Amino acid sequence: MNRILYASDCLDVLHDREALPDESVDLIYLDPPFNSNSQYNLPFKGKYKSARAVEAFSDTWTWTDKDTELLHELESDPRTRSLANIVRFAQSTEQTGGGTSLASYLLNMGIRLGAMRRVLKRNGSIYLHCDPTASHYLKLVMDDRFGRKNFRNEIVWRIGWVSGFKTQKKGWIRNHDTILYYAKEGIPYFDKEYIPYPNGYKRRDGSLPKGKGIPIEDTWNCSRADILDSIMIKSFSTEKMGYPTQKTQALLERIIKASCPPDGVVLDPFCGCGTTVHAAESLDRRWVGIDISSFATGLVRDRLVRAFDQVTKENVQMRGNIPKDPPSARALAQRDKFEFEKWVCGHIGAEGMFHNPGTPGADGGVDGVMKFFPVRPDKKWRAEYAIVQVKGGHVTPDAVRALRETVDRFDVTAGVMVCFDQYMSTVDNQRSRETFSDALGTYPVIQGYSVENLLADAPLNLPLYGFKRQGALLTA
Repeated sequence: MNRILYASDCLDVLHDREALPDESVDLIYLDPPFNSNSQYNLPFKGKYKSARAVEAFSDTWTWTDKDTELLHELESDPRTRSLANIVRFAQSTEQTGGGTSLASYLLNMGIRLGAMRRVLKRNGSIYLHCDPTASHYLKLVMDDRFGRKNFRNEIVWRIGWVSGFKTQKKGWIRNHDTILYYAKEGIPYFDKEYIPYPNGYKRRDGSLPKGKGIPIEDTWNCSRADILDSIMIKSFSTEKMGYPTQKTQALLERIIKASCPPDGVVLDPFCGCGTTVHAAESLDRRWVGIDISSFATGLVRDRLVRAFDQVTKENVQMRGNIPKDPPSARALAQRDKFEFEKWVCGHIGAEGMFHNPGTPGADGGVDGVMKFFPVRPDKKWRAEYAIVQVKGGHVTPDAVRALRETVDRFDVTAGVMVCFDQYMSTVDNQRSRETFSDALGTYPVIQGYSVENLLADAPLNLPLYGFKRQGALLTA
């Protein structure tokens, strides 16, 4: 069980014993929605901020009839009645406080956390990353699902320095997240970690230290010796993928090294842009990632293929609600145009820049943007961009010509029209014949790319698209 990405609700995968057998996972890390009542978008980077953003996920919860039915089921089962009591308590606080979403959030998180316990090994660990929005309620749920006796630590992760808008707050400035650490039962696997002694470090008596280093406590990034700042406060972080809740890779590496043995399996049931599985791959651990968005899972695969020589599109298993052939791709396009666009852009590694159907404003003819690297005479690697436009149905000559205008309007180098094979002749007949060149070849300014080629992972005709980065070198 290794290098598996599911595009699915994690509950569906957790209930599938063939996908995740009982006691098959050593470590679970989850950074789920926090019940923030916010919508999180993927911003368009750089000079293309005028395009509308894709919704990464919506962290808003509303009580539904389905929740009512589920709550009654929990109340009728002695094994889950205590979870139902927590949800009822949350409902009572909302009635006095005017809220509408907390009970739904805790209900849905509670049944997922219970399913996670099934797949965790007896000596396994689970780390739940949360913020003050609902952390105190989530601890009640974790106590219920995993047992109070299996609570190990409440880790405080200081996000980093405070500057700018945050400093204007009237009151204490929130600058930390909480990570709830539980074992499944008994004594979990744990490899104690240390921070190396800083240069010149001496003991109180003036002698040099002899130990492994400074033991890491349950407050992280709280001293000069323990630097673990969030990448979100670093303007020039090379880790950033534009994902709104992305966490620092070093944070996940610390957790994985401590709580997953070298031959173990790491599971992230809300994997987002894939920092957990990226950290697991870098530490030679096996991993499984789940995200409800096919766009997110496509981005994760592309991220890993670019980062690691040993990772290829062929050895990352893509499962769940992902088209496997042209008929299933057509079915998705007919069922949900927006999700089809996201799947295409995620699959080819484009940053998605969509708007939701039915919301005001147009996307400016931009469904995604791809980065590529022409080979220049000066041997300096500077990114250029290609606009991606996705058509799940009929392609008109005007649409192809309009793509050329969109390329000019956004001042990018190229444009790619993605459509089904039957419309490729329209793209080829109507596209401009302009080209651009680099030291390795000549490429079309406008090109077509069929869904059938996408499913076969055929390459686009772009310079150093899908490269691997090794230090300062780029290799195709």
